[in-house]
Amino acid sequence: MGEDLKNDGKEAAHVDRKTYEEAVTLHSDTVTRLLLLRCRQPADAEDCSQEVFLKLLTAKGPFQDQEHIKAWLIRVALHEAVSLHRQFWHRKVTLQGENPFPTEAAAPDSTAWEVLDTLRTLPGHQRDVLYLHGVEGYSVEETANILRVRPGTVKSRLSRARAALRKRLLEQGNFFGGPSSTK
Repeated sequence: MGEDLKNDGKEAAHVDRKTYEEAVTLHSDTVTRLLLLRCRQPADAEDCSQEVFLKLLTAKGPFQDQEHIKAWLIRVALHEAVSLHRQFWHRKVTLQGENPFPTEAAAPDSTAWEVLDTLRTLPGHQRDVLYLHGVEGYSVEETANILRVRPGTVKSRLSRARAALRKRLLEQGNFFGGPSSTK
């Protein structure tokens, strides 16, 4: 890793070029997938992703390793998505015609596409824990550190998110073959 990555508590330094390029190569897909879940349009996700990596370029360290950078990128990406949705334009205007996910994510008529689309309807805090724990494979403790909440909070959000996702999929008839007779 680059010399600027480890800083030993001296004055904060910017991330060096080599470390930055490694971070972009290793983590851009993760950041983009997360932002596609959080943003209404792919173009918005791309804009936020660029902002996230620009902030990494100008961030003052110290970063311990690439996992620390990845956690930092995820946290910044979540903040960027929230900032985007706070803007007047995004609160008042709904764009139509663009699919929320690239066609490579899943076939538009597949069950995976329906699950992704349903996942987007969950509240942000539930969507975040499901994504980080279920898709990215972070443990409850790692997810808690990234989101800066307690592990118990992550567990309860995961439980509620799974129940909400299951309920919505059942209502749509997209879970275990059809709608549930029990509520």
